[in-house]
Parts: sequence; C-alpha cells; structure tokens
Amino acid sequence: MAKIVFTLLWAGVLIAASRALDDVAWAQYLAIFALGGLYAFAINKVPDMRSKNTREGSGR
Repeated sequence: MAKIVFTLLWAGVLIAASRALDDVAWAQYLAIFALGGLYAFAINKVPDMRSKNTREGSGR
C-alpha cells in the first residue's frame, strides 16, 4: 500500500514539474528523466507490506 501511495504522490510531482517547465522543452525532458531516476531509486526504499509479512512468516 505504501508503494501505491508513494507512486501516486510522485505522479503529482512529475505533473507539477512538467507544468512548471512547460515553456522550456529541454528542461522539461531533463527534469522528467532525473525525477524518473530518483523514483526508481526511492521506490526500492519504500517498505512493502508483502515482503515484511513473508520475512516474519519464514521463521527468521
């Protein structure tokens, strides 16, 4: 659930950046590329409920 919420919030950030840089195409592309990279890095840091439950159930 946390990853879904994070993804929806990140979509809002992308939309805001795209609208703010609407007149400068190269800056818009650069910002979306950079934000996409940050998203790929950050989504792995967001805790996932399924992985937490499987770790607890495995007896470790």
